[in-house]
Amino acid sequence: MRVITIGRDDSCDIVINNPRVSRVHANIFKQGQGYVYRDSSSNGTRINGIMLHQSDMRIMPGDSVLLADIEPLPWHKVQNLLPNNETEEVYYGSSARPPQAYGNPTALLIFGYLFALMGGLLGVVLGLILANSSRTLPNGSKVPKYSPSAVTNGWIIFSLSIIFGLVWLIVSANS
Repeated sequence: MRVITIGRDDSCDIVINNPRVSRVHANIFKQGQGYVYRDSSSNGTRINGIMLHQSDMRIMPGDSVLLADIEPLPWHKVQNLLPNNETEEVYYGSSARPPQAYGNPTALLIFGYLFALMGGLLGVVLGLILANSSRTLPNGSKVPKYSPSAVTNGWIIFSLSIIFGLVWLIVSANS
């Protein structure tokens, strides 16, 4: 796996002539469609508005990366040194997990699916309750428990829950 160094020192792959930039300010390596930026500086790096000190963050071409909070990362040099067509092994340094800036996306995705599924099931159950609830009159005949508009709304909720559930299944299967 190719790792490029960025800093003020002449031995770096990308040399930045700015006294606020550390001699070896950071390392970047390719991971998937993006890169991992590893800050090793004393002045830090601002990435998309987030200040980073002595840690890793996933970045994508075009992200705002300011070394020492003032010097922009020369993306064209990074992309020349780490072309997109290279196949790279996955490397996470001393960590067993990939670096994440905003939590675990897999957990968030699972939570979103469960939330959607539970909402759909709730819509089906409530719709059926509204549409099919009845009460028995003293003479033994059964009449709807709720007003005609509530029964109609129950069937609408039930139908929409089924339709959205089927759309969700189709979209999930094609993803």
